[in-house]
Amino acid sequence: MPYIGQRIERHTVVASTNDLARAAAQRGAAEGLVITAEEQLAGRGRFGRKWRVPRGTSLQLSVLLRPPLPPTATARVVRMAALAVALTLEEHLHLAPTLKWSNDVLLNGRKCAGILLESSLRGDVLEYVVLGIGVNVNFSMRAYPDLAPYATTLQAELGHEIERGALENALLAQLNAQYAKLLYGEDFLDAYRARLTMLGQSIRVAAPTGILEGIAQDVTDDGALILNCQGTEARVYAGDVTILKEPAR
Repeated sequence: MPYIGQRIERHTVVASTNDLARAAAQRGAAEGLVITAEEQLAGRGRFGRKWRVPRGTSLQLSVLLRPPLPPTATARVVRMAALAVALTLEEHLHLAPTLKWSNDVLLNGRKCAGILLESSLRGDVLEYVVLGIGVNVNFSMRAYPDLAPYATTLQAELGHEIERGALENALLAQLNAQYAKLLYGEDFLDAYRARLTMLGQSIRVAAPTGILEGIAQDVTDDGALILNCQGTEARVYAGDVTILKEPAR
């Protein structure tokens, strides 16, 4: 079984750790490779958004994996990673994280970590996935007032700085343990559902096809969010979720 973190490439400043991991994958690098950076100049989240953190404050890493899964099962890898981050914060820092579909880790309702999965197919075979993980650690969101209502940092939640090396070690160990379960057939769906506090709530989803409002009912194995839109079921595979203060109309 591969060991995530057996080989770690560390950088000070890069454009994107995901880009470096993808290039390594194309050169034939073995799975388990981890690439970290103190700063990313073109770090990205979903939908091409920038991931912005001050240099030397946070965890910014990408993991190369080659899971023996069909392309339709990549949502399992995202769930695995989200749970690994949540468990790390729980067990290493005694925090109480929750999850938000599809790839956010929250503390007290605000995002502290995000996951970006990028994959490569060869025909109908999943060649590799690059799992990008960013965790806001030792800085204040006062540096980003536009994001402060929606995001937080571990330092802000705990009231003190966190030793990033120890946190990284704990995260890689947790990723390794959870990935082993994935390889043995675990889909993580029940554990993922249990942490989705948005289920049963009125939400708005900004999806590529438009805006949807409804009650978040469930998530499916292939990563879809199921919405009840006034009695009509809708399945959404990508989008930004806002929990509504008032019931959806």
